[in-house]
Amino acid sequence: MAKSSGEWRNATMMEFASEIGKTMAESKLSELAKEVPSSRLDLKELDKPLQFDRGESNDNTNKFTMKNQGLEGKEHPITNVPFEKKSVEDHNGQMIDVVVPKFDSTFDAQLPENLYEATDKNQFNECNKQLKEKIEKQPEFGSKFSKEQLEQIMDGEMPDGYTWHHDAEKGKMQLVDSTIHAKTGHTGGKAIWGGGSENR
Repeated sequence: MAKSSGEWRNATMMEFASEIGKTMAESKLSELAKEVPSSRLDLKELDKPLQFDRGESNDNTNKFTMKNQGLEGKEHPITNVPFEKKSVEDHNGQMIDVVVPKFDSTFDAQLPENLYEATDKNQFNECNKQLKEKIEKQPEFGSKFSKEQLEQIMDGEMPDGYTWHHDAEKGKMQLVDSTIHAKTGHTGGKAIWGGGSENR
């Protein structure tokens, strides 16, 4: 019995899929991957925040699997920092859903667009500059810091005990407690809009 056009089409597709499968199975990359022992894998590669599977939420924003995303609406068990869900813009200008910590910020700085994907050093220098200008314009704001910390700020340095946190909102930097920041595992703005670890 002669095959219908639909049957011929299905048969052709099956043959094509079979050939693709053979080609992949016989490829050198495939064989190489089988031979690489797991102990040689760079575990740091597994911690690159933006290597996530992309999905879509109900409002057509993209969503990423974030570090500690299970803490949405809860507090971090060690630092008690609350985690919240937000819709923010990534480095490609796309809206994404993220779950991020809400740190107690001593001072917020806003990076100019040309520094969004700059190195940490250049970003921090800009933030230190803005912090210094804030205290120069409003001396009372300096009461938050010790004499030693104020000297560091006036010298254009980040004050001891603090670090600059890349917030999820594009270009927003927050001066937060360095110990709390370090103990609160999270995916930060560096990965979301700042170009990732390559730009550290």
